[in-house]
Amino acid sequence: MNNLSYHTSVVKVGNAKGIRIPEDYLETLGTDVVLEKTKDGILIRNANEVAPLEDWDKLFLASDTASDAEFQEWDITLQDGIA
Repeated sequence: MNNLSYHTSVVKVGNAKGIRIPEDYLETLGTDVVLEKTKDGILIRNANEVAPLEDWDKLFLASDTASDAEFQEWDITLQDGIA
């Protein structure tokens, strides 16, 4: 599919609502997806591209925030007692 956007409508699917996704999109997206609410709308991503929740702790621990000045500023503000 050459178009980057596709117009569709929300339809009733049993007791829920759904959208029709063209086959061309599903070929690249797959059928196991994650919906992410963003400020611009809803982002639909292939579930295999998103780390499982149980891995988030490991990813956070592996991230390097020690040299990031923005994170160091947060450390200082945590001590002010304001919750």
